[in-house]
Amino acid sequence: MNIKLFFTVVLLSSFQLFFAQDIKSDTIKLATKMTITTVTTIKDTLKVAPVVAAKLATKVEKEALKKEAKALKDKIKSEKKALREANKIEKEQKAFQKKQKAFDKRQDKILSSEKSISKIKTKISNEERNLIKLKEKFEQKKSKGKLSSTEIEKENIKISKLQIKVNKLEGDLDKAEEKLHKMRD
Repeated sequence: MNIKLFFTVVLLSSFQLFFAQDIKSDTIKLATKMTITTVTTIKDTLKVAPVVAAKLATKVEKEALKKEAKALKDKIKSEKKALREANKIEKEQKAFQKKQKAFDKRQDKILSSEKSISKIKTKISNEERNLIKLKEKFEQKKSKGKLSSTEIEKENIKISKLQIKVNKLEGDLDKAEEKLHKMRD
């Protein structure tokens, strides 16, 4: 039983040594070339370091730290300002591009309206020429007396249909011109 107890104690002590905290030795150098060596654990270092640093820091070090902090703050402010300006410029460029796209789209619509107006005008001129030719042929046949009353009515219906088509095209032309006028304003 003594041997079991002895081995248990040895085993527990070896575990305790194995899992024990590491000990660090830290050195802090001052501006006066003095060295202080401390032997502490990690927890103690965290507790003692701010206190020791506050006591050991000289006025020159404090001023240097303040100057560095001020320089960093100024640098951060200037970077933030530059970032804001860059964002502002980027927004302005996006707005300009959006306006440019809208303008280009509007110009394309105006061009397409002008093309459709010119197409309608050519259709009207072609239909008017056809109407004039049809009327001339009708008058020639009528003056010769070769047409019967039903043929005369058929020719009159053809002429009326062609006149209706021309009138419809002229109405379409008016609508297209109004639309173009609104787009330009």
